[in-house]
Amino acid sequence: MEKNVEMSKNAQFRAIQPSPSILSFVEDNLLGRRRPIELRRAGYNIELSAPLDNIPFSTSSERERIEENIFRNKLEFFAAAKVSSSFPAPDLPEIAFAGRSNVGKSSMLNALTRQWGVVRTSDKPGLTQTINFFKLGTKLCLVDLPGYGFAYAKEEVKDAWEELVKEYVSTRVSLKRVCLLIDTKWGVKPRDHELISLMERSQTKYQVVLTKTDTVFPIDVARRAMQIEEVIFYLCG
Repeated sequence: MEKNVEMSKNAQFRAIQPSPSILSFVEDNLLGRRRPIELRRAGYNIELSAPLDNIPFSTSSERERIEENIFRNKLEFFAAAKVSSSFPAPDLPEIAFAGRSNVGKSSMLNALTRQWGVVRTSDKPGLTQTINFFKLGTKLCLVDLPGYGFAYAKEEVKDAWEELVKEYVSTRVSLKRVCLLIDTKWGVKPRDHELISLMERSQTKYQVVLTKTDTVFPIDVARRAMQIEEVIFYLCG
């Protein structure tokens, strides 16, 4: 029965018809698995072994202005908190990165700032066990939240992480936006639903970011984006 239910979910996913705008976005940004020749034409150096070093600089003057003024500042770790009383003073606007364990939060922070290694990454889920605060120059604070869901930790420890994340997301006065990372292959899970509902109730600004798009075909990236739009519309309604 479980196998039939899973097959039904897969069939439903395959039946999703993405909108033309989503399909165009996927193609314009080369999301999904791509042939080496496509990546080379877009400016990627396919000979590099480290994917995070393989990001062409933007050709958009507006985006480049933002990157130069904000994300090219030095990223420095300055605080970690296991309890809310350890949160640093809310002196800078904060952008937080949330999601399931091993979804790619730390990798995204490194990629945004192109300062590899400042935020620790690992193939072992649950490495981030505290809320970690990083100053990006004097203008912004980036916050790496503990992953929820699967992790190498006791249940009571994972529960404590999740409660800490919920408290931070719903009460932090300097929090300007939460980037909720979703694995493209697996989509929105129950814990993601819970966090989205919490952010809606607490009126916390957030946006969904799909990660690991290179593990699926382009059409499935578009389907997942369409599916997530429908999930958020349902939760918000």
